[in-house]
Amino acid sequence: MILYTLDPAQAITDREGAKAALARALTITNANVLVTQEAGDDVHYAQLCREVIPEIRIFDFKSGMPFISGYYPHLRFPIHTGFEIGTNYGMVPLKHMLVPSGQLKNHLGGALITGNTPVYGELIIGPDGLPSQGKLLTNDEVIKSNLWPTVTSILKKQYSEVEGVGVVF
Repeated sequence: MILYTLDPAQAITDREGAKAALARALTITNANVLVTQEAGDDVHYAQLCREVIPEIRIFDFKSGMPFISGYYPHLRFPIHTGFEIGTNYGMVPLKHMLVPSGQLKNHLGGALITGNTPVYGELIIGPDGLPSQGKLLTNDEVIKSNLWPTVTSILKKQYSEVEGVGVVF
């Protein structure tokens, strides 16, 4: 899994630009999974995703069929971090993806994560506000660059306090 990120703040000031950036990012990354917050900062991100990926509006995961998009044929799981399905039938709540079944080893099919495994992909935002493909960073490069300080401190078994109530690692 390679993580790519877009700045959600773009949707606050430039909704159409954010939709164009999401469409471009889905195309250049060939993303299989899209994870978005449901809403925040007066932006309904799940609605924004429905506008970019029209199949979300007509799809319902409870049918048991796989998600298929004609626009983004590689996309299989549009996921939102909200707690309810509400009107987001074509998106999976993140909590439904986190099932401690004990089957992770079987699902990985023998794949191993090493220091050379690519885990982070850069998206370079151009002057037009649209992303282009940057470089891929390996697991070792992400740790050395301290790109994800909280995750890095946990992997290094260092004490770290994360803002919030009752969240101490």
